[in-house]
Amino acid sequence: MIYSRNVALSLVALSGIAILATMSTRALFHEKKKKKPSSSKTKTDFMSELIDDLSTKEVGKTSILSKRWRNLYKFASHVNFDCLHIFGVAHHDNCCRRLQEKFIKGVDKFLRIYSGSGMISCQLTCCFTESFPNKLEEWVRSLGRFGVEKLTLKFKCPPLTYSTVYEKTPDFSCQLISEAPSLQFLSLDRCTLQPNLKSQCNSLKSLHLAHVTITSVAMDCILANCLNLQSLVMELCSLSSKLCIHGRNLKDLSIIRCSNTEEIKFYGNNLTRFEYFGSRMGQFYFNHVPQLEKFSIGLRGEDLMHFLFGELARILPWLKSSMFKTSQENQREMLIPTVINMFSNLRRLDLDCFILPEELSVLPILELCPLLQELNFVMSHASPQKKAGARAFDEQQVKKRSVKFHTELKKVGFSGFSGATSETEFALYILRSAIALEEMNISCYYKYYLGNCLWRKLRLPWKEDKLERMHQLFQGHAISKRAKISFSHQKL
Repeated sequence: MIYSRNVALSLVALSGIAILATMSTRALFHEKKKKKPSSSKTKTDFMSELIDDLSTKEVGKTSILSKRWRNLYKFASHVNFDCLHIFGVAHHDNCCRRLQEKFIKGVDKFLRIYSGSGMISCQLTCCFTESFPNKLEEWVRSLGRFGVEKLTLKFKCPPLTYSTVYEKTPDFSCQLISEAPSLQFLSLDRCTLQPNLKSQCNSLKSLHLAHVTITSVAMDCILANCLNLQSLVMELCSLSSKLCIHGRNLKDLSIIRCSNTEEIKFYGNNLTRFEYFGSRMGQFYFNHVPQLEKFSIGLRGEDLMHFLFGELARILPWLKSSMFKTSQENQREMLIPTVINMFSNLRRLDLDCFILPEELSVLPILELCPLLQELNFVMSHASPQKKAGARAFDEQQVKKRSVKFHTELKKVGFSGFSGATSETEFALYILRSAIALEEMNISCYYKYYLGNCLWRKLRLPWKEDKLERMHQLFQGHAISKRAKISFSHQKL
């Protein structure tokens, strides 16, 4: 019995030493990276920084280290309640009623004894809040009293199956936003917004909604009462067929792969950036967006080139940056409309389109954007043989082709470059026509834009002799003496 007790105490001591060593290593690295003097910090401040590098589950274990550490977890500034991680199970179906009640009691206890006054962030991932409908409201109110600034609420746990995707989502009362007076960032995942916000919320600046059901009434409730909202992201949400976007301080709006939207009207005097990615084109009314400078759109099965240089250029000629993305199966080649409008102020253009077979069909775009300074072009996934067809590259034909000089273009990027004839001719044309060119990057990596400023790279390796061939091919063609050509590649 004595032997077992000594073993148990030894294990507890070793666990404490391991936790302390882990925390010390993380904290020292963290402090070195920050390079901030710590002479003015108290011991409690220093220990609080140590536990901020641990998960909430690990923080709870620090109470075994010493009397000083016993209550330190009460001052954690970053908290993450994840039911699957805490229980150590792989799927939310494995969270039985007993574990659910244990999780609820654990969160209740933590929030009840929490003594900090500067909670920076909190993330709650819980897939059974519907079983305890009043608890969520209690928790949000408690977090509001602690001064939480960043709050993330996820109401479904991964991995998501077909059945969980289409399950009824729990309700989230918009009134809870006003219960957190210091809240600046709110992220909601898999819920239904209830438009019952009765008082204004002046602190919220950024709202991210994913897999959320949002009625037009709920949308208007948020925009009308969150007066300082600057950024709104809606991803994979179920929206009303008609949306009215307003807000005196709203600057950034992203609608990514949402359903049901057919019409969007804009009333945002300060809106500077808008991106829309979906399966089909809706009707946009840009009558009241005088500050809009950046516009990105990605659709399938739509003639976006006619929209870009037809209606959009006519309505928003002052745009400074634009992204144009379409799919391979529906966009066979880029056709410039017969009636065209010029982007007189466009400085950056990103084209992600599957053009078969002639990339040179995009050349009129340079004439329609006289002030363009940066052009980024994403090539097709198609093989070089399929792109080039039976036509082989002829350098003499390239030199004979007449060019129209572009005086402003300084930076050009190609991603997913395979060396096809049409791609090579297009790049050489740019070198011969951009008299102010400073940089051209040719990359084998295919950059895929996910939305909301997120990118993913796919590797399309080159053969060993291709890089040397490209170096030789592109030498001596640049009309600009300042032009530098670089290659980003990976060998097979």
